[in-house]
Amino acid sequence: MLHILNGQEMKKVFERRGFLEGEKIIPFNEAMCSGETCETIFSEEFIKTRALTHGVSDNEYRHITVEHLEAVFHHGRDHLKLWFDEDMFCQVNLLTLLAWLDQIGYEGKVELCLVTQQFEPLALYSIQVTGYHSMYKQVLINRAYPSHVLLKPLRKGIDLYFRYKDGDSELVSFIKDHPDVSEERLVELMIGTFRPYGLGDVQYQQLIRNVRASNQS
Repeated sequence: MLHILNGQEMKKVFERRGFLEGEKIIPFNEAMCSGETCETIFSEEFIKTRALTHGVSDNEYRHITVEHLEAVFHHGRDHLKLWFDEDMFCQVNLLTLLAWLDQIGYEGKVELCLVTQQFEPLALYSIQVTGYHSMYKQVLINRAYPSHVLLKPLRKGIDLYFRYKDGDSELVSFIKDHPDVSEERLVELMIGTFRPYGLGDVQYQQLIRNVRASNQS
């Protein structure tokens, strides 16, 4: 069995707690709610597009994100356990990972362990990956809402993703309502206020700069 955790931070917390000790664990290091993407996940075009989003070289992106997933073909051939938070950030990453598993024709057992933002186990789901690549294209490329989303946390995550991408979202309004607050302080406020989005410093800094720049133009 292979455990795939949403990000390096969750992996560090699990290791510190001795959780899943002795098990094979890898992180999925991405922030798919930010930037653009393309149809074939982890293709050369995808890697170039995502590396540009994160401001790293293609090789750095391969090392940070892609190389870890090679373990799927070795330790995870029969059984994968995916550990993801229920916020938007994690759910869009989850959608991408399920889409990639669908893309490669993965036939093993897949389970989703939903966790809280404190990384405490919350719920367990059994997942069939077929159809998730089509859903990924609908949501992240065509920006169209899929007609049928079985997983409730994913459905909520997709809802929040479309709100996040809306130029008149509550996030944008919040930034516009606090024109005199420093960027650093505003990031802190937004992380605390909009927890269901699960966004971090980098995403909020970029959003704040974009909104404030458009207000000045």
